[in-house]
Amino acid sequence: MNEISSSSTTPPPPHLNTPPPEPEPRTFEQFAEYLQIEPRYHPLLRQALTHRSQSELAPHGDNERLEFLGDSILGMLVNEYLYLAYPSATEGELTRMKANLVSEPSLAEAARGLGLGLGPLLDIARGEEVGGGRDRPSILSDAFEAVLAAVYLARGIEAARAFVRQHLIAAADPLLERDHKSILQELMQETRRSTPSYHILETVGPAHEREFIAEVRLDGQSLGTGRGRSKKLAEQAAAQAALEVARPPKKSKGKRAKGTGKPAPSGDPNPAPVSSRK
Repeated sequence: MNEISSSSTTPPPPHLNTPPPEPEPRTFEQFAEYLQIEPRYHPLLRQALTHRSQSELAPHGDNERLEFLGDSILGMLVNEYLYLAYPSATEGELTRMKANLVSEPSLAEAARGLGLGLGPLLDIARGEEVGGGRDRPSILSDAFEAVLAAVYLARGIEAARAFVRQHLIAAADPLLERDHKSILQELMQETRRSTPSYHILETVGPAHEREFIAEVRLDGQSLGTGRGRSKKLAEQAAAQAALEVARPPKKSKGKRAKGTGKPAPSGDPNPAPVSSRK
C-alpha cells in the first residue's frame, strides 16, 4: 500500500456555530437548539430519534426513512472529504478508509459523543430499552444517520457537511482499520450475548514456513476457522471467516410502505427544495 498523505491545502471543514460545550443538551429542546434546528422542523428531528419499536405509537413515524436518506448523504460527504484530504490515495485505499469511517462501531461511537449521547434522547420501546437498546451499536448508528438527514433537510448541505466533519470525522481515524476479532466480539455480544473464544487446532509446515490453524467458537459451537503465519493472524482469519457467515446483511432500506406520503412537518406544508435554503 502506498504511503497516504493528507493534503495540506485541504480547506478547513466548516463548523457549526454551536453553543458552548457546557451545558450539554439534556432534553429534546436543548438538542434541537444545539443543532440549530428551527421549531418548524422539530417533528422531523423527533422522527429521527424514534426507533421502529415505537412506530405504532409515534405520530411522526419512526426513523427508518430518514436513516435511508442519511445513509446516502453520509456516504457522499465522507467520499468528498477523503477525496480532498488524501490526494495520493488509490481508489482501493479510499474505499477501505470510507469503510472504517462509516462502519457501525464508528457511527455508534459518534452517536455516543453527540452532546450527552443520542441514547438518552431516543424514543424506544420498553422491551428494547430493557435489552440495552439505548446503547446498542446498530440502533445508535441508525439514529446518527437519521439525525444527519434531519440536519440536511432542515438546514441544507453545508450544515450536514459540518455535522459529519465535526461529529464523525474529527473523532475517527480513517487509516485505523478495526480488527476482525473486535468486530466479531461486538457482534456476538449484541446478537448472542456471549463472547467468542479462540483455539489453535494444529500447526502445519516446516519450521521456516510454519502456519497455524485457528478456530473461533461460541458456546462450544464452531463459527469458523482460519490460518496464518502466526497465532494472531490465524485467529484474525478465523474471525473474518466467522463474520462472513454470522454478520447479518445490511437491511434493505426504503422497502417499507408505511410512512410514505406523510405530510411535511407542521409549519412548513410546502418546504422549499434544500438547494434554495440558506
